[in-house]
Order: sequence, then structure tokens, then C-alpha cells
Amino acid sequence: MKHNLTLVILTREQIARAREANGSRTRVTHALVCGPYGQMFGTERQCLKYFTLWDPDHRIEVAPGKFQAPFADLFDRAVKTTAFAIGDYRTTPDLAARLMVASGAAAPAAPTLRGLLGRIFARK
Repeated sequence: MKHNLTLVILTREQIARAREANGSRTRVTHALVCGPYGQMFGTERQCLKYFTLWDPDHRIEVAPGKFQAPFADLFDRAVKTTAFAIGDYRTTPDLAARLMVASGAAAPAAPTLRGLLGRIFARK
């Protein structure tokens, strides 16, 4: 099931809640809601950068002559709105990484130090 990628122009109340949740020193005017994967809060410029890049109609060149939309399999469409009910005003940590895992584009996890040491010192 695909979801909408939503760029939200926040109201004064929403800005106050977002600043309370993310720190009073943060500059918040917009939100980028990525369906069930999470959301980010920031300035118009910050949110618009990711909104444009993650738009399912936006294509980037991954090889000479080969274009691909990074998260077209996650989002149906990109929507800009001023009226959106936000449930959680905290920015989702590592949102881009979560989207990459959900789309299957994430690189395999690097081995941990504990796992590496376990293999080195393992008894045979």
C-alpha cells in the first residue's frame, strides 16, 4: 500500500508544538510527513529539498541514461497542504534510512565490532 508524501505549511499552534517537541531553538515553519514512516520538521527550504527529491515523479540519474525515482514504490503522490492533522510533533530520527529500508534500497548492515571480534577469537 502506498501513501502520500505531504509537505505541510504549519499553523502558529503547530509551530509552537513542534518547537516544544524538538527544542525551542529550532526554526520550524513546515513539516514533511512521510506516511507511516515518520516526519520531519524544519524550515521551508529544508523540507522542500527532501519533498522535491523524494517526490515519486522526480527521477535521478543512477547510471548513464538510466533514471530512477528513489521512493516511487512507497509514495503515490506528493501533496502540499496547509491543513493537516499531525499526531506526533517529534522529528523521526534517521528518516531517510527508514525510507531506504522500507523501499529495499538500503545497503546491508555493516558487521558490528562485537561480531567481528567474535569471529576472530572464536574457537574452532
